[in-house]
Amino acid sequence: MFTTYHLIWGILSLFLICMGLFFLNKCKPKLKSVLSVACVICVLSELIKTLSVIKIVPSSDGTMFFPYIEMQHMPLHLCSLQILIIFYVRFTKNDRMRQILLSFMYPTCTLGAFFALLLPSIFTASLLPQEAFIKPLAYQFFLYHTMLVILGLYIPMSKQVDIKPKNYFTTLMILGIISFVSLYINSALASATYVNEELISVDYVPNFFFTFLTPIDIPLTTIGHWYVYVGILLVLAILLIAVFYIPIFLKHRKNKN
Repeated sequence: MFTTYHLIWGILSLFLICMGLFFLNKCKPKLKSVLSVACVICVLSELIKTLSVIKIVPSSDGTMFFPYIEMQHMPLHLCSLQILIIFYVRFTKNDRMRQILLSFMYPTCTLGAFFALLLPSIFTASLLPQEAFIKPLAYQFFLYHTMLVILGLYIPMSKQVDIKPKNYFTTLMILGIISFVSLYINSALASATYVNEELISVDYVPNFFFTFLTPIDIPLTTIGHWYVYVGILLVLAILLIAVFYIPIFLKHRKNKN
């Protein structure tokens, strides 16, 4: 994180985002076609990630070996869940739900992928910084999140989605629901130790949606610290998504007047 390799990838990602948006703005393809391309990229990305992180792990007695994917690589982060949403909005016939989810994707694809590019977890969990241009996982991570930023920004640019002011609240509601569900998922997948049916320690938590641990290694040592952290996340989500919806609010007000 914040190494020379990260800086180079950041510059390359920014360049690709600018070039991608320039091309889309100039050619103005149908959003359906862009989503079709995104579906292909999603499939390739997930295949590369899975084949890159899967390991052969021995059983406790050493007599057998099993392929295993560690919990943090499960596709349960916000950016990974966008894969399911991208496929849904591409192929659904439900126009109302498609409009709601595209309005959700507009800020969340852009913001989620931007923060992933800014704070790449792969350099702390999966790769050494010097492997940034050697391992396929690095290419998968940066190119996939670059695609998400481009897709998120093209949704309003395409002028093919009627994003409404009320979608600000549906976006917050969807994000709030899946964030709350992540509390259960993180707990269910954690490695907890019980003695006499009493919880003694937790040695590993996957931290999906970063609802259990901060992405920048600030320790949360009390429940009060965690409440403050969750409050900060909540305020940031409300404010940052509001910034993305400012043009929508202004357009609605102008049309109303």
